[in-house]
Amino acid sequence: MNINEELKQKLTEELVRTVIQFKKGDGFHGQRFGIKKSELILLATMREMCGEGIDGVKVSDLSQRLNITPAAVTHMLNSLEEGGYIERLRDAKDRRIVIVRPSAKGKEILEQGKKEILKRFSGLVEYLGEKDTSELIRLLNKASYYFREVAR
Repeated sequence: MNINEELKQKLTEELVRTVIQFKKGDGFHGQRFGIKKSELILLATMREMCGEGIDGVKVSDLSQRLNITPAAVTHMLNSLEEGGYIERLRDAKDRRIVIVRPSAKGKEILEQGKKEILKRFSGLVEYLGEKDTSELIRLLNKASYYFREVAR
Protein backbone atom coordinates (compact mmCIF):
# COMPACT_ATOMS: atom_id res chain seq x y z
CA MET A 1 0.00 0.00 0.00
CA ASN A 2 1.62 3.23 -1.16
CA ILE A 3 0.93 6.49 0.60
CA ASN A 4 2.48 9.84 -0.26
CA GLU A 5 5.21 10.95 2.12
CA GLU A 6 3.49 14.13 3.31
CA LEU A 7 0.29 12.28 4.23
CA LYS A 8 2.31 9.45 5.77
CA GLN A 9 4.17 11.94 8.00
CA LYS A 10 0.93 13.66 9.05
CA LEU A 11 -0.81 10.37 9.86
CA THR A 12 2.24 9.05 11.72
CA GLU A 13 2.37 12.15 13.94
CA GLU A 14 -1.37 11.98 14.61
CA LEU A 15 -1.16 8.27 15.46
CA VAL A 16 1.70 8.89 17.91
CA ARG A 17 -0.24 11.74 19.60
CA THR A 18 -3.35 9.56 19.84
CA VAL A 19 -1.49 6.59 21.32
CA ILE A 20 0.23 8.87 23.86
CA GLN A 21 -3.10 10.43 24.85
CA PHE A 22 -4.66 6.98 25.16
CA LYS A 23 -1.83 5.83 27.39
CA LYS A 24 -2.01 8.96 29.56
CA GLY A 25 -5.76 8.84 29.85
CA ASP A 26 -6.38 5.18 30.63
CA GLY A 27 -6.67 5.96 34.34
CA PHE A 28 -5.96 2.37 35.28
CA HIS A 29 -2.92 2.01 37.44
CA GLY A 30 -1.57 0.07 40.35
CA GLN A 31 -1.39 3.08 42.68
CA ARG A 32 -5.00 2.42 43.64
CA PHE A 33 -3.75 -0.87 45.06
CA GLY A 34 -0.59 0.52 46.64
CA ILE A 35 1.79 -0.66 43.91
CA LYS A 36 3.20 0.82 40.72
CA LYS A 37 1.62 0.12 37.34
CA SER A 38 4.75 -1.78 36.25
CA GLU A 39 4.48 -3.96 39.37
CA LEU A 40 0.83 -4.65 38.64
CA ILE A 41 1.76 -5.73 35.12
CA LEU A 42 4.52 -7.97 36.52
CA LEU A 43 2.10 -9.50 39.03
CA ALA A 44 -0.51 -10.15 36.32
CA THR A 45 2.13 -11.70 34.05
CA MET A 46 3.31 -13.89 36.90
CA ARG A 47 -0.23 -15.13 37.53
CA GLU A 48 -0.71 -15.80 33.84
CA MET A 49 2.51 -17.84 33.72
CA CYS A 50 1.53 -19.84 36.82
CA GLY A 51 -0.85 -22.22 35.11
CA GLU A 52 -2.36 -25.30 36.67
CA GLY A 53 0.21 -27.51 38.34
CA ILE A 54 2.90 -24.81 38.24
CA ASP A 55 4.08 -23.65 41.67
CA GLY A 56 5.75 -20.47 40.46
CA VAL A 57 7.97 -18.91 37.81
CA LYS A 58 11.65 -18.11 37.59
CA VAL A 59 12.83 -14.50 37.50
CA SER A 60 14.59 -15.18 34.19
CA ASP A 61 11.31 -16.38 32.66
CA LEU A 62 9.51 -13.24 33.82
CA SER A 63 12.34 -11.11 32.49
CA GLN A 64 12.16 -12.79 29.11
CA ARG A 65 8.36 -12.59 28.88
CA LEU A 66 8.31 -8.88 29.75
CA ASN A 67 11.46 -8.09 27.77
CA ILE A 68 13.12 -6.33 30.71
CA THR A 69 16.34 -7.07 32.58
CA PRO A 70 16.42 -9.61 35.40
CA ALA A 71 17.69 -6.80 37.66
CA ALA A 72 14.57 -4.73 36.91
CA VAL A 73 12.35 -7.74 37.62
CA THR A 74 14.18 -8.42 40.90
CA HIS A 75 13.76 -4.78 41.96
CA MET A 76 10.00 -4.95 41.37
CA LEU A 77 9.76 -8.35 43.05
CA ASN A 78 11.50 -6.98 46.15
CA SER A 79 8.92 -4.21 46.36
CA LEU A 80 6.04 -6.64 45.78
CA GLU A 81 7.41 -9.00 48.43
CA GLU A 82 7.68 -6.16 50.98
CA GLY A 83 4.00 -5.41 50.36
CA GLY A 84 3.03 -9.06 50.74
CA TYR A 85 1.90 -9.42 47.11
CA ILE A 86 4.21 -12.30 46.16
CA GLU A 87 5.90 -15.33 47.70
CA ARG A 88 9.40 -16.60 46.94
CA LEU A 89 9.96 -20.35 47.02
CA ARG A 90 12.73 -22.79 46.19
CA ASP A 91 12.28 -24.98 43.14
CA ALA A 92 11.46 -28.54 44.23
CA LYS A 93 13.82 -30.05 41.64
CA ASP A 94 16.74 -27.64 42.10
CA ARG A 95 16.94 -25.86 45.46
CA ARG A 96 19.31 -23.25 43.99
CA ILE A 97 16.51 -21.87 41.83
CA VAL A 98 14.11 -19.34 43.33
CA ILE A 99 10.60 -19.19 41.96
CA VAL A 100 7.95 -16.58 42.63
CA ARG A 101 4.19 -16.58 42.64
CA PRO A 102 1.39 -14.21 43.63
CA SER A 103 0.35 -14.45 47.27
CA ALA A 104 -3.30 -14.47 48.36
CA LYS A 105 -3.07 -10.67 48.74
CA GLY A 106 -1.57 -10.40 45.23
CA LYS A 107 -4.32 -12.56 43.75
CA GLU A 108 -6.93 -10.43 45.51
CA ILE A 109 -5.75 -7.16 43.93
CA LEU A 110 -5.49 -8.86 40.55
CA GLU A 111 -9.13 -9.92 40.85
CA GLN A 112 -10.15 -6.39 41.86
CA GLY A 113 -8.18 -4.99 38.94
CA LYS A 114 -9.73 -7.48 36.54
CA LYS A 115 -13.23 -6.51 37.64
CA GLU A 116 -12.44 -2.82 37.19
CA ILE A 117 -10.87 -3.21 33.79
CA LEU A 118 -13.71 -5.44 32.53
CA LYS A 119 -16.20 -2.84 33.72
CA ARG A 120 -14.31 -0.06 31.92
CA PHE A 121 -13.95 -2.02 28.71
CA SER A 122 -17.59 -3.12 28.88
CA GLY A 123 -18.45 0.56 28.85
CA LEU A 124 -16.21 1.07 25.83
CA VAL A 125 -17.87 -1.85 24.00
CA GLU A 126 -21.27 -0.32 24.74
CA TYR A 127 -20.05 3.11 23.56
CA LEU A 128 -18.46 1.81 20.33
CA GLY A 129 -21.03 -0.83 19.48
CA GLU A 130 -20.44 -4.27 18.00
CA LYS A 131 -19.12 -3.21 14.59
CA ASP A 132 -16.61 -0.61 15.81
CA THR A 133 -15.48 -2.84 18.71
CA SER A 134 -14.79 -5.70 16.29
CA GLU A 135 -12.91 -3.33 13.99
CA LEU A 136 -10.87 -1.95 16.91
CA ILE A 137 -9.95 -5.49 17.99
CA ARG A 138 -8.95 -6.35 14.42
CA LEU A 139 -6.78 -3.24 14.06
CA LEU A 140 -5.14 -3.63 17.48
CA ASN A 141 -4.28 -7.25 16.69
CA LYS A 142 -2.86 -6.18 13.34
CA ALA A 143 -0.78 -3.42 15.01
CA SER A 144 0.41 -5.87 17.67
CA TYR A 145 1.51 -8.30 14.96
CA TYR A 146 3.38 -5.49 13.19
CA PHE A 147 5.34 -4.49 16.28
CA ARG A 148 5.99 -8.11 17.29
CA GLU A 149 6.95 -9.56 13.92
CA VAL A 150 7.53 -6.95 11.25
CA ALA A 151 9.15 -3.99 13.01
CA ARG A 152 11.88 -5.92 14.78
